[in-house]
Amino acid sequence: MKARRYIVTILCALALAAPLIASAQGTFVPLANSGIPPKLQAAYNSKGLGDYINQLFLIALSVGAMLAVLRLVYAGYIYMVSGIDSAASTGKAKTIIGNVVFGLFLLLGIYLILYQINPDILKLNIT
Repeated sequence: MKARRYIVTILCALALAAPLIASAQGTFVPLANSGIPPKLQAAYNSKGLGDYINQLFLIALSVGAMLAVLRLVYAGYIYMVSGIDSAASTGKAKTIIGNVVFGLFLLLGIYLILYQINPDILKLNIT
């Protein structure tokens, strides 16, 4: 059981270290064009590790915002279907809506705080 835990730990460490190893070799160039969306293609065709991390940060913010909107739609559906009689479902939907709005403020807050501290933080430059 412990051996499996060590193997998983080593594999995770290698997965986290892979971008650093790849950046030591220069520019990252994909071996084949796989028809991926342009934003992800921009991340793959980046000049180095800094550009790659910048693109991943923007993609993560976008995905987080899209998931929050989907969750908000789900909560609205629960609220709409619950009707007046079901206080538990209405309360659950209100809680989900509150959590989604808080999460969206966190996503926006991360970007705004980093931008206010120093706009160059969002333009990571690793040489």
